[in-house]
Amino acid sequence: MKYTDLAGRKLSNMTLGTVQLGMDYGIANTTGKPDTETSFKILDNALCNGVTSIDTAHDYGESEEVLGKYFTDRNIHTDLPFITTKLMTTLPAGTKSREIEREIIETVETSLQRMHLNKVDCIMLHRSADMTQHGPVVSRTLNSLIHKGIADYAGVSVYYPEEIDTMLDDDIYQAVQLPINLFDLKMIRTGKIKELAKRNITVFARSIFLQGLFFLDPEKMTDPDLMKYAKPYILKLRDFADRQDMSLPQFAVSFIRDIPGISSLVLGAEQPQQVLDDIGLLNAPMLSESIREEAEKTFSDVDFEAIMKVLRRPKRQL
Repeated sequence: MKYTDLAGRKLSNMTLGTVQLGMDYGIANTTGKPDTETSFKILDNALCNGVTSIDTAHDYGESEEVLGKYFTDRNIHTDLPFITTKLMTTLPAGTKSREIEREIIETVETSLQRMHLNKVDCIMLHRSADMTQHGPVVSRTLNSLIHKGIADYAGVSVYYPEEIDTMLDDDIYQAVQLPINLFDLKMIRTGKIKELAKRNITVFARSIFLQGLFFLDPEKMTDPDLMKYAKPYILKLRDFADRQDMSLPQFAVSFIRDIPGISSLVLGAEQPQQVLDDIGLLNAPMLSESIREEAEKTFSDVDFEAIMKVLRRPKRQL
């Protein structure tokens, strides 16, 4: 496990994503939300094997409550992992600033109560629109929370390159979570990863396996859209992995892990063994430069938005 130093904190290059601990999540998830015992084993396997970073959110179902129960059960009060939680406002544009501020503070307080904590390391906006639709009040409130010691960093979870441009206009945001995988390389093509690195922004990479799409058997797909837009590229991805003598997950992780500027990969799990498997993936060899270049070119024409339309549908057999 490799680490990034953040003002004396060790940030592992794997962050345990905990959305699966709070709700059913993932196109390839067939077991549903794990029970408390399984969730605790997942957390044990992460924290006992070098993972020092956990990602959660106010809207991840029971995720924060599970973490709070775990910290209490394991009597973890000091030497906590680097904890990122996310929030979003629910009030419409035009709402008075004091009401927006109150909602943010109450949401953060609720998250802290759920996790039995006095502070977190990073508070992220769960949607980029909150940077702008309420004017400067969101930024001011986050800045106030940092000055009060309730958080060390503020950040934004984004989807598109232009959202990063907005984020970089305000120095309060020193962390970002963004989607990136072999089927979705827009953050590389637009130069945003390099720009974030130049600004020393901590970058959490999510959706490495595209919500589990990479794990589906292309020969068993029945959805016509996935067969058209995803199946050909999953087969190509399998071919690349075979040529590198790697598993498909190893290839997918190695490609993203070694992009300069990526600080940590957010990887989730429904079963304890998956955590150990993910940790093993972080130790996979580097890809050859020629293979990296070929893969980037091969997957540059994936119709990512067409695939996402399928993934946004209610869960179904694909």
